Amino acid sequence: MRFGLVARLVAIGASLLLVLWLLVLGVAYREGSLSRATSNPEPAQLAAIAELFADTPPAQQDTVLKAVRSPGIDVQLVAVSEVPDTDSELRDSGVLEPYRAILGERLLAAQSRKLNGLDGSRWRFGPMRPLKFWIAAGDGKALAIGVHLPFPVTPLGLPVGLGAGLLGTMFAFIALLLFHREIRPLARLAAAVDRIDPSTEPVPLPDTRAGTPEITALVRAFDRLQKRLHTMTRSRMALIGGLQHDVRSFATRLRLRLENLPDASERERATSDITDMISLLDNALLISRAGVGVLDEELLDLCELVSAEFAEFREAGLPAEASEDFARKQAWIVGDRVALRRIILNVVDNAIKYGTRAQATFDLDEERITILIDDDGPGFSEEARSLLLEPFVRAEPSRSRGTGGAGLGLSVARSLTEAHDGVISLENTPRGGRVKVTLPLFKSS
Repeated sequence: MRFGLVARLVAIGASLLLVLWLLVLGVAYREGSLSRATSNPEPAQLAAIAELFADTPPAQQDTVLKAVRSPGIDVQLVAVSEVPDTDSELRDSGVLEPYRAILGERLLAAQSRKLNGLDGSRWRFGPMRPLKFWIAAGDGKALAIGVHLPFPVTPLGLPVGLGAGLLGTMFAFIALLLFHREIRPLARLAAAVDRIDPSTEPVPLPDTRAGTPEITALVRAFDRLQKRLHTMTRSRMALIGGLQHDVRSFATRLRLRLENLPDASERERATSDITDMISLLDNALLISRAGVGVLDEELLDLCELVSAEFAEFREAGLPAEASEDFARKQAWIVGDRVALRRIILNVVDNAIKYGTRAQATFDLDEERITILIDDDGPGFSEEARSLLLEPFVRAEPSRSRGTGGAGLGLSVARSLTEAHDGVISLENTPRGGRVKVTLPLFKSS
């Protein structure tokens, strides 16, 4: 049978109340209020009571009996002929020696008492062993004196409340262990949920089949949620990939038809629009692939790749230059070649559009490589630094054909950089603006 969290919390609360009752009883024992109530009368007290009766006339003995009786001590006057024999176990144990030393021959007998239906002779571990004494009172009479407990006790001689407190303490400890056992899967679930990423494989969630129904239902709900997220992201990627393929086909046909346009300027503008449309689709597809973690991975030399890209820029007549160190050094990383080329292309294109020219250098250490692409533009304002890396944000707010674009270049570069566990940032230099792309280097295990 599995209990819910509410039932376990109620059990813990009840156990804590029992522990509180145990503490109250413990304080009462320490103060002596209970220990005095459960102690046998002192030998001197018994001797004083016996002397008092010996000096009291028979007519006043009932009055004295009423005076010496209390909720803790029971005193009765009986005939000597009714006095039983002393328990053999008591006679040999030495328990009566202090009483014999003071009472002497007046101590007629002693026996273990039955209190609250329990045989006191079996109390081995209690705070005391309840006894009943018969003491000579003269004139053929004897005083029967014994402890009278005002509260029920256990077979161990302890108050019933104290035993309940001990049992409650054990129950509370077990309940806390069970509660802690149920809480641990929640901590593991929180750690697993933090690792959930639609771009990677589903994260294994903790097994809670032996736990409470509520936690089991929660874990299953998170498992269904991450499966739906993975299905949605992969479906989106498939949709975008299919759209890109079809639109590319239509764009190729349009380009062929544009060749027949008689007006050269119209033909050039239409071709530019188609090129921008295809570029937009390429960016969207790369972001989608990065979002679902299906970018290709290969070991490649980033310095060689950057050097080759800038060589193509120069052949195309673009004002872009790369440091000669790119051709002399090596920086091995694991990444998607197409995505890395797109990062460089977008950053360089942005630098040329808004900063006239692009100049690439790099910093290299044992763990990472940082590519620096500087331009001769006005730089970035503090407000623009945080916005230009967002989608559809442009440094030049107009939609003029001179600058073109939809404001996706740096946003795509950031997404692809982060997909490679890298960081992209915008800075200002005395010369103009600067874009920093930092990527981790490959490390052989």
